[in-house]
Amino acid sequence: MSRRDPWRRAALAALLAAVLPVYSGRPTNALEQAAATAGLLNNAPPRPRLEAPAAPEPPQIHLPNAHNLVFAKKELQVQPHVRLMVFAPHPDDEILGAGGLIQRVLAAGGTVRVVFVTNGDGYVDAVRVEARKAHAQARDFIEYGERRHDEALRAVQDIGLHASDAVFLGFPDDGIDDLWAAHWSENKPYVSPYTRFARPPYKDSLSRHVDYAGSELKDEITRTLRAFNPTWIVLPDPRDRHPDHCTTGVFVLDALRALQLEPGDRFDHVEALTYLVHYPDYPASAAWIKEIEGAGVGGSLTAGRVLTAAPWLTLPLTPAELAGKQRAIAAYQTQVQAMKPFLNQFLRGFELFAELDAKQVATVPREYAARFRRPK
Repeated sequence: MSRRDPWRRAALAALLAAVLPVYSGRPTNALEQAAATAGLLNNAPPRPRLEAPAAPEPPQIHLPNAHNLVFAKKELQVQPHVRLMVFAPHPDDEILGAGGLIQRVLAAGGTVRVVFVTNGDGYVDAVRVEARKAHAQARDFIEYGERRHDEALRAVQDIGLHASDAVFLGFPDDGIDDLWAAHWSENKPYVSPYTRFARPPYKDSLSRHVDYAGSELKDEITRTLRAFNPTWIVLPDPRDRHPDHCTTGVFVLDALRALQLEPGDRFDHVEALTYLVHYPDYPASAAWIKEIEGAGVGGSLTAGRVLTAAPWLTLPLTPAELAGKQRAIAAYQTQVQAMKPFLNQFLRGFELFAELDAKQVATVPREYAARFRRPK
């Protein structure tokens, strides 16, 4: 499903519904005022952040019985000394999807590394408000990405990590699916319509000398996996409806699949868990659990049959873990300003993860590559 679908744009507009001039100089609710002018900026597609209008802030959940509100039959058990690697398409996704799990792993003596695939620099409406310009320039998008980088460092430290536990790849926001589908080779790199770069423009990126190409992103993900040697990997669920999320999940599975084909068994026993952020009715309603049955990558049918077999596990959160997650979300002020009701939906007493087996790890990227007639 294309990220340019009109109903997705309507969902964002519903969140930012106030139709007032943005550039009157008034400092309050500027992003909501920008909603009326949402659309193309320098011929760039509008950014889809929500799959459906955000629900009201969730009611208080009484712990420890929050897991009764979800339909997962099995509880995720965190063993001591887990080496957990979390992949986030954008800064804030690591907290929404796995902020409680990160804290649980640390409390059990484990080690955590968070990999941010993009800096989240393609949020057009927010960048226009930050820059106070009707037509933001490439430099404005880069500065916004730098701000989100700084917010990410504060957020991970709020849940017990160090700044050195965060890795930033600097790949193009709102372009990860393009790398898989149309820009796999470095001979045909993708150019961000926001930053106007075909390479990471950020000094803190893992490498500034890689091209925006699918093969290069897979190599960078492989590089982070080799360096950290995780026992658990948490990645965006391939069924997530946001193109950056679902395709990031496929990229991670493809890298893991390739590593498992190498001699030795270093990556053969890695636990692969997925999380949702953008899916209809998730997490505000239990209806999503029926809707996701048979769903494939990004809402397509691709790999739907194999993904349906993945069981869902629940992680009930302690009050302290939930408080840590709340602090970390608050660190993302750019996002709180834009979509606070949506973010607060994830302040619930549990987190959910789908558990992928070896067959699913191998099959999902193969089938998605075949969809675009690329070698498997």
